[in-house]
Amino acid sequence: MTVDAFGFLLVLASIPLAFGIQRLVSKDEPVEFVSFLGERSTMYVFVGLAFLLVVPYGAFIVVPIVIALSFASPAGRLDWSEFRNRRLLAGLLVFLMLGTSGFMPTDTPRAPENWGEPFATENPYAPAWPSSQQYTWVFAEPMNPTNFEVVQSLVLRTPHQHNPFLQVESSIWISSLLGMQESRMRQAIDLVDERVPLIRIDSEAFRLEQKGEAQSHTFRPDSGDVELDVWVYECYATSGVDPEGINVGEVVVVGQSNWGGTIELLVVVRPFSHDGLATDPYAESIVNQWLIV
Repeated sequence: MTVDAFGFLLVLASIPLAFGIQRLVSKDEPVEFVSFLGERSTMYVFVGLAFLLVVPYGAFIVVPIVIALSFASPAGRLDWSEFRNRRLLAGLLVFLMLGTSGFMPTDTPRAPENWGEPFATENPYAPAWPSSQQYTWVFAEPMNPTNFEVVQSLVLRTPHQHNPFLQVESSIWISSLLGMQESRMRQAIDLVDERVPLIRIDSEAFRLEQKGEAQSHTFRPDSGDVELDVWVYECYATSGVDPEGINVGEVVVVGQSNWGGTIELLVVVRPFSHDGLATDPYAESIVNQWLIV
C-alpha cells in the first residue's frame, strides 16, 4: 500500500514541480503558487487530481472534464491565453508522473497452495509498462493430457486509475484498445500450441474475439458468494489458409479491483476440445480456488 500511495503522490507532486520550474525560468518575475496557473486554477487542478481517487475510469474521465471546464467561460479562455505555457508545462508533468507511476512494482499474484509451483513466474511477452507480475500453471488430466487448462494469475498496475470503481472494466477496455491483451496472451498460446495435436498455433498470428458483453456471474467459493464480471473470448489462429482463422479455444477472464492503482486478474485458456467449455463455461472450478486466497 505504501508503494501505491507513493505512486499517487508522484502525480500530485507534478503541480509543485511545475511551479518550481516556473520559478527558475522567471527569476525576476514574482510568481505565487496559488495563482501561477490562473486565479484559483491551481486549487481546481488539485481538486481534479484528487478526483482520480473516486471517479471510475480515472484519468480518461477526469482529464477531459478538467480541460473542458477550463475553456467553458470567457474568463477561462483568457486565462489560457495568459498562462498557456505554464498550464502546458503542468499538464505535461501530470501525464509524465501518471506514466511514471505505472512503473511502480506490484505485489505477487495470488497462488493457491493446491496449485503447486507455477510453471512460470514471469511472462517474457508482457510489456514493461504498466508493471505487472504473472504466475502461470498448466493443469492437465493424467489420462487425457490434451484436456488441459493454462491458468494465469497476475497483478497489473493501472496508472490511469487509483480507485476500484469499474477499475477492471476500464483496464480491460484499455488493453483491448491498445492490443495489450494479445501480447500478454502469447505465453499461454505457446503452451497451448505445444499440447494441441494436428493444429499449429503461431503466438504471433492469433486474435481474440469477445463473445458478447461481459456477464455478471455469482461464484461460490468456500469463503462465500462473490459476484464478478466475466469476459469470454474465442481464440482464433490466423496463420493458416482460412482468412477468418481457426477457432482453437476460449479464454475466460475475471478480475478484482484494489485501491491504490492495481488490479488482480485470472486468465483461463482452454483448447477447443476441453470438456469444460460446455460444462463450466466460466471456469468456475478454477476461479473459486483463486478467490479464497
